[in-house]
Amino acid sequence: MRALIITTGSRGDVQPFVALARALTREGHGAVVAAPRRFAPLASRHGTDFLPMDEGVLALQDDLAHRGTLAALTSARAVGPLMRAWLDDVARLSDAGCDVVVHVPKALGAADLADLLGVPSIAVLTLPLYTPTAEFASPLVPVRVPRFLHRPSWPLAAAVEAPYRGLLRRWRSEKLGLHGRSASLSERIAAGGALHIWSRHLVPSPADWPPDAAPSGALLLPSEDGWAPPDELARFLDAGSAPVYVGFGSMVSRDAAELTRTLVEGVRLSGHRAVLATGWGALSAAGEASDDVLVVDEAPHDRLFPHMAAVVHHGGAGTTAAALRAGVPQVVRPFVGDQWFWGDRVRRAGVGPAPLTGTLTPQRLAAAIDRAREHADRARLLAGDVREEESTAAERAVRRVLAAVAHTR
Repeated sequence: MRALIITTGSRGDVQPFVALARALTREGHGAVVAAPRRFAPLASRHGTDFLPMDEGVLALQDDLAHRGTLAALTSARAVGPLMRAWLDDVARLSDAGCDVVVHVPKALGAADLADLLGVPSIAVLTLPLYTPTAEFASPLVPVRVPRFLHRPSWPLAAAVEAPYRGLLRRWRSEKLGLHGRSASLSERIAAGGALHIWSRHLVPSPADWPPDAAPSGALLLPSEDGWAPPDELARFLDAGSAPVYVGFGSMVSRDAAELTRTLVEGVRLSGHRAVLATGWGALSAAGEASDDVLVVDEAPHDRLFPHMAAVVHHGGAGTTAAALRAGVPQVVRPFVGDQWFWGDRVRRAGVGPAPLTGTLTPQRLAAAIDRAREHADRARLLAGDVREEESTAAERAVRRVLAAVAHTR
């Protein structure tokens, strides 16, 4: 069996697919990863075949980093042509040859390429989006809703696809020669299921889900040899007790300087030092570095988080999973989308307090860090269960892909 694996987005969107390709190869199958060309070195380091894809959308995101919300809003008109360039690259993959197309939902056109090739497609999700349940509302709902609204909330995921349906329909006709309506991702998953790669310790499989929807666990790459903390970071870690990590990844904020001052003061009130990761613009490091605050651009979460007393973050799926795996308590300050969902899952798992919503003050952050530290023992215990789950996650994912192929033969 040969799998064509199509993904796009951040490094966190690509790493699980390289891990899946490695797992398929270990079991004697063929696999090639098609992703933005910037990730070619990552695939090469892990011995994975790679097809470089257009990365115009990512370049736009890079350009918008640190430029604030207004710049993000005014750039919307540029997205359409960039998405078309991505789609045209997807069309060129028709010569790759495969028995199944495995893709991340944001890889527009991947499932349509499978239609052209006459092979099954299977979406890989890092959070529950398309398989309804009565146990909890869609993660896209940012507030708690009554139980009777849980199942009706799930069609929200289909609305995410709506802005691109016209573009996708034209492209299918012009480039693939496929006319008529394309099935939505929601419809495809309802018919053939999906591969869910989160931890069951954060989101257990609901009782009303089919067995093949059960989460496999996160797909991880082995740690890359050769990384060592920069001298300044190593000295900071050795200079005192474990600090608190504060970072919001690709989020942006209206007043980065004010938010940063609030966070730094809150960490100090809690009696801890801070490692401040500036990210894309939510935080501003200007003038914040001091004996008890170290500013970094970024560092591998799997290497850095085990040295932390707690992790304060935005509630991204990847960051939440990395902190869970590291065995450190978490404080989630959600910004958008599914981040409220992951913050609540942190609370439910007993590895942190309820997510911080509303007006953030230093006092509220300090109190949240204090409450998070009360969950340190639970976080360490659960980390062992998560690592055990992840040790066999790739094998479960491979079986799910093979089942999708077998179902269509």
